[in-house]
Amino acid sequence: MGAERAAFDSDGRLIALLAPDGEELAVVGNVVAVLPVNGRRVQLQSRRDGPGLRREGELNSWSGGFTLPDGSRGRIALKAEDRTAGGIRYTASVTAESTLDVNGVELVLDVPRAQFLNGRVFPVPGGSPLVLGKSRPSLFQGETGGIWFEDSSAETTLAVRFEDSPKPVTLADRWDVAGRSWRIRVLMGKGLWESGRTATVTAVLEPGHKLVKPVPDAVISLNSSRTLFEFDGFGGNYCWDTRSAAAKYTLANLRIAWARTEMKLVQWDRNRANPPADVREDLELMKQFQAKKIPYAISIWWLPERFYTDPHEKPRSTHFRLIRGDRWEELLDTITAYLTWAKREYGVEPDLFSFNEANIGVYVGQTPEAHADALKKIGARFGAAGLKTRLMLGDATGPKDTHKFALTAAEDADVMRYVGAVSFHSWGGGTAEQYAAWGDLAEWLGLPLLVAELGVDAQAYQNRAYHNWHYGIREAAMTQELLTYARPRGTQFWQFTDDYGLVRSKPDGGVDLTPRFWLMKHFTDLTPAKSQALAVTSSDPRVLVTAFAGASGTVLHLLNPGPARTVALEGLADGPWEVTESSEPAQFVRRPLGAARRLDLPARSLVSLTGGRLR
Repeated sequence: MGAERAAFDSDGRLIALLAPDGEELAVVGNVVAVLPVNGRRVQLQSRRDGPGLRREGELNSWSGGFTLPDGSRGRIALKAEDRTAGGIRYTASVTAESTLDVNGVELVLDVPRAQFLNGRVFPVPGGSPLVLGKSRPSLFQGETGGIWFEDSSAETTLAVRFEDSPKPVTLADRWDVAGRSWRIRVLMGKGLWESGRTATVTAVLEPGHKLVKPVPDAVISLNSSRTLFEFDGFGGNYCWDTRSAAAKYTLANLRIAWARTEMKLVQWDRNRANPPADVREDLELMKQFQAKKIPYAISIWWLPERFYTDPHEKPRSTHFRLIRGDRWEELLDTITAYLTWAKREYGVEPDLFSFNEANIGVYVGQTPEAHADALKKIGARFGAAGLKTRLMLGDATGPKDTHKFALTAAEDADVMRYVGAVSFHSWGGGTAEQYAAWGDLAEWLGLPLLVAELGVDAQAYQNRAYHNWHYGIREAAMTQELLTYARPRGTQFWQFTDDYGLVRSKPDGGVDLTPRFWLMKHFTDLTPAKSQALAVTSSDPRVLVTAFAGASGTVLHLLNPGPARTVALEGLADGPWEVTESSEPAQFVRRPLGAARRLDLPARSLVSLTGGRLR
């Protein structure tokens, strides 16, 4: 199987083109309907009113229906095919299933603005070049066989060519609330579309990257005398699919420092005398955590319907359902009864408890004030019952200023006496400042910080958009950023089961290891347990580096999400060092580091250095 040429999200949207040398070009695609009269633009690749597009197996092919605001319906199909010469052949089709009244239907491609600013663009063949950034917002309008971009050094290029015939194209310097880009709008059709009418555009998208001058070495400087924070290690969630072969394999073959499970309160409450197999399997899993001395949290997603303010009135997936005030005492009894039964029957006692993502209500919603009140009530009840389980402050999704959700509780001493850790989830990512806010909050409170769900795209499960190397590199990059800025005590990847599977369960009870599994194994198995984060810097921000030292030695994790390059290593202790390298062609390849203290990083790779045992 060849190297990936492009990356797509869970809606089948193009999100990046990948040059042969590993350079990533963040070209984003969508199909858009332009409504009559007001000109409102409606993205057709979204789940705003339905399940979204379905993927054909694990091919880069998607299809599904859409409904416009006036109720008219259509169908969209997308397909991406790798080309032998490089790039992809990208086909978009739209079919009316009822009469569509639109100003236009367009294939839209957003080209990263900063990458081509002060470069050139021109229609092909034979168009006059324009300098990007030195012209009006509307750059071109007319029929053309394609568009050619090149950056100011002619090092990075993008060719967009239309098959069959020239297409009506508008090229603009777009700037709206979503950001800035060079936007290509390819008109597929306009006016009244009778039911059954289909329009198709096929575009060849070919990124190019050539080094005009050699890239200087990045310098990685380790300061082993300066420690930053304590780090227990990496772990994962075992909330769903816990009986799968994947769950069993990861528990046996990854070194897990933290775990998290689901409190299946609905299932347990239905038959407390003889709970179902999924509840018992979870408890058996907790016994394994305790036998391995793995600390773990337990979280509630769903409550029995009688505890909601709107029982039996909403679908199970409804967000932000509230707890009835007159049911709180019974709910406290129910949660406490589950934990005391688990302790008595299975000898298990979770370290931490939370309602999952209560800030957005998945699936119990709380205001900051309600969150503080719940922690106080639950903590007092656990204490009265003689349970060691403490509470997680926050457990919020995602990182974008959500620390504010926890501040009301954080300022209440009567709440904080029951809190054992601060927690947030990383879905969607955040800025360095947003990650740091969570780390600062935990430091201010003198509590450990957990990234209780480490994940990139909360919708990727819909079409298994995580089954590719590009997604794995995104996960690794997020991990490096979280370690650098949030400074957690531990992380819990979502999940170490079949859901977002690093390992795929097979019908015969065996497993297939995905390349992403090996990226995780770098972090879990090569990082010393109960270590300390060390100060380490990279002279090139594109090379992400973290370092940890423990009783067993020192590790440096170097992530290179772009083209191959060389790094010079400073500050390493004397003695032998081992290189463990994972790239798209091969994973977890090990070799000694040479005496020159220089290291070649393959394109789109994670490389770990281990050695330097502390005296």
